[in-house]
Amino acid sequence: MLKYMVAAVMVLLPLSANAANIADGKEDYMVYCAPCHGVGGLGDGPVSLELTKKPIDLTVIAKNAAGRFDENKIKMIVDGRSMPRAHGTPEMPVWGRWFSFQATAGGLLQEDRKTIEKQVNERLNNLIAYLKTIQK
Repeated sequence: MLKYMVAAVMVLLPLSANAANIADGKEDYMVYCAPCHGVGGLGDGPVSLELTKKPIDLTVIAKNAAGRFDENKIKMIVDGRSMPRAHGTPEMPVWGRWFSFQATAGGLLQEDRKTIEKQVNERLNNLIAYLKTIQK
């Protein structure tokens, strides 16, 4: 049983980030996150004016957690697919589902879940690696 639990946790651990990973993460950030969170991550994107709840300042994630940037927790929030939906719609899009849809639309067969999940995981890891670089 423990062997399987360890394997499940390992999937959440981010890949080691290099400059290319961070650049890819920044690219996704600018397309998918900046409209709400702003180019600098301060929660002041152009779409934020239309939202009921102001997007959070992404530059103080670590500061608000006593200096700890919990990559796995942030990744699960951004992914969104495992977050409970019993109380209505999420406050932000479910990016894991969107990235999965894009992989399928890009030519991968829906049956190839392993390859799709690998691509989704890589994009999420890169995005989280970028978010880590903008912490104050």
